[in-house]
Amino acid sequence: MTDPLFAYIDPGAGATLAQLALAGTAGLAAIGKLRMNKIKNRLTGKVSVDSESEPDVPSDESAATE
Repeated sequence: MTDPLFAYIDPGAGATLAQLALAGTAGLAAIGKLRMNKIKNRLTGKVSVDSESEPDVPSDESAATE
């Protein structure tokens, strides 16, 4: 007969798994909050800061004069 196999997780691996679970939960919460704010702003008609700002890329005319 075969001997039973006992799984072993050392404390370091357990702490890493717990940290992974907590970080994943916090990341999902942050993404959810950002998405909800975007949806709320669209429904209320507010314009986001990203759409108002101009890109930092110089135009062809200003690059030619430098």
